[in-house]
Amino acid sequence: MPEKVKLRDLKNMSREDRLRLLNDLRSELIRLETQRGRGVVDNPGRMRYVKRLIARILTIEHEAELMELRNKINELVKKGLTLDKISMQLGIEKTIIKKLLRTAKTAATPAK
Repeated sequence: MPEKVKLRDLKNMSREDRLRLLNDLRSELIRLETQRGRGVVDNPGRMRYVKRLIARILTIEHEAELMELRNKINELVKKGLTLDKISMQLGIEKTIIKKLLRTAKTAATPAK
């Protein structure tokens, strides 16, 4: 297992590498929890680090999924589909689509 993984490195990794690292970290966390149950933990701070790294990876994956969904919605809006049709096609509520479109607009405009 790598000792320190930076956020920049996680974002630059391919999705497959991130998921492989996630599986490795989850198995390491199980191993560390087993050690803690026995009372022989080599490095107790490692558990906290592994949990946080898992959370970072999951956050990056979630952001990527949202970005992909925003792109799909924007393509459908450009084609002239209404929110009702987009909602039915993607299986997402209209309120969520509106929220995604709103956050995409605010992210695109620079702060003053």
